[in-house]
Amino acid sequence: MINKSIDLWIEELSATDNEYQLYWKLLDANEQAKAMRFIQEKHRKQYVISHGKVRTILASYIDIAPEKLHFEVEAYGKPYCVADGRPHEIKFNLSHSDNKMGVAVGYYENLGVDIEVWNSKVDFLAVVNECFSEAERSYWQALPDNKKQAVFYRFWTRKESFAKAVGSGITLGVAQVITSLNGTACFVSIPVSYGSACDWTVVDLDVGQGITGALTVDVRYKAQGEILKVNSLSLESSGLKP
Repeated sequence: MINKSIDLWIEELSATDNEYQLYWKLLDANEQAKAMRFIQEKHRKQYVISHGKVRTILASYIDIAPEKLHFEVEAYGKPYCVADGRPHEIKFNLSHSDNKMGVAVGYYENLGVDIEVWNSKVDFLAVVNECFSEAERSYWQALPDNKKQAVFYRFWTRKESFAKAVGSGITLGVAQVITSLNGTACFVSIPVSYGSACDWTVVDLDVGQGITGALTVDVRYKAQGEILKVNSLSLESSGLKP
């Protein structure tokens, strides 16, 4: 990967027993301890697999053994890599939903990705009323029922990817993050503390049937006009074998 590009890795949160043991061994003591605190085995396994895969992916950029990677977190919990006692220039962001995960990797300080597997059990109206702007709510409510789920997740992933890019997470009022209703994805308005909407680029991700995703990055990405490269992890090609 050259410095201008952003790589997107789309992975399944599944592994054979041997692969799972491999990913477990890659985690540090803190990650292993956190994994053991999950009550449900499904969530524990997904945590181990996602963090093991993140380590494997990042190791291919940093040229270091995945078990040797060290992570720190920012004030609101956004993780970053540390190498030789300093934050590494490579940046990443992880998102997972149901049995899918996405990892965006690049050399941009503000980088956020969100993927969502569609779930018909979500109370869409309640979320729309709380987290969508007036214009977004009106647009969504006027849609035919068979279009509402897709548009809901399109707007939601854009908002979430922005919140993750700036590192604020749920503390950011996503109702203040307003996106375009039609045409090319863009931000119409964002909280004033993060500059102007035109300082940011949002990209809709095509990651499969019944899955919606979005990536947000600062305006340098738009200026350089790079195309996202989508990857899938192979243990054999990474040099790791179960």
